[in-house]
Amino acid sequence: MYAIISEIDNQSGEKVDQIWHKLCEACGLGAIYATPTPHFTWLVSEELDVEKSKLILSEIVKSSPVIITHTFGLGLFSGGHPVLFLPMVKTIAMIKLQQHIWNKISPYAKDLNKYYSPEFWLPHITLALKDINRENLACAINEIGFEKIELNVSMTSLAVAEHQDEKIGTILERFPVKN
Repeated sequence: MYAIISEIDNQSGEKVDQIWHKLCEACGLGAIYATPTPHFTWLVSEELDVEKSKLILSEIVKSSPVIITHTFGLGLFSGGHPVLFLPMVKTIAMIKLQQHIWNKISPYAKDLNKYYSPEFWLPHITLALKDINRENLACAINEIGFEKIELNVSMTSLAVAEHQDEKIGTILERFPVKN
């Protein structure tokens, strides 16, 4: 699986790392550590022309504004494999950039995840995934559900990431965003 992601600023990233650690220690939710870094995602596909995507992202980042937004509360994608996350306020700049990334990269991708398409995209920072069950989800909500978790998040890069089952994801190439 491949993803186009944005890493987040150090202060927000440290807070997300603290939450990951707390959820791992208290509730056994450690699958998140397969992700390479605290981030949010623009596009996900099973197959990707990585070299072409790198060229496109290197061009996009030259004219891309630094995205700054806010998180508050907790979110849950429900279903057979729930995902616990920090929802991000979707700004006009984010919407435009996500549509631009989707339009430029999707012709070079196969089996795109529809939940990252412009119609469905909900920007978020994942806190727990893959190893959530009824018991540890309740534990997670008990651990962090009563904390005020608000972050002012800024993106630091656009990046191509790869993740294969049972392996830790890797960033294949990152393109820093200019302030």
